[in-house]
Amino acid sequence: MFSPSKYSRRFHNKKAAIQRTPMRKLVIFEVAGETYAIAIERVQRVLTEFTTQGTLEDGRSLIKLDADLIILLDLSRLFFTPNPSQEQHSYLIVCTLTNGDRIGIPLQDLPAILDVPEDQFAEIPASYRQGREGKNAAPAAVEKIITTDAGTVAFYLNLDKLLD
Repeated sequence: MFSPSKYSRRFHNKKAAIQRTPMRKLVIFEVAGETYAIAIERVQRVLTEFTTQGTLEDGRSLIKLDADLIILLDLSRLFFTPNPSQEQHSYLIVCTLTNGDRIGIPLQDLPAILDVPEDQFAEIPASYRQGREGKNAAPAAVEKIITTDAGTVAFYLNLDKLLD
């Protein structure tokens, strides 16, 4: 005969044994064919209208936001060989650094929000860093590699190291 207490106790033990992997909410975006991710807590807002001023060869420029001037970092020019042709940027992610300063990252496409389990974060191989050290900001700013459930590989950025 069916005993409800044995049934619920049997499944309760299995449920208690399953441990959940902590999830992190990330903003995912693409720059120059590479996928990047940043913690959603760092994102203040995404703008669709903005005007840059004083664009430098390394991809840095300024943008007036609210009553402040903030640094705009074009990752495609900062991480890769600067391209003289100007790409059209339709979106701007405004992020906050640990010290309270703000930066902007221009994008061609709308970024996405994704929940990623913490066990999908992996260390950057040492050989990747050795081959690029000193060339640009990518080695210091790229903190981890993430593999999403969809199989996409993304570079997790430490925004505070973008300005180093």
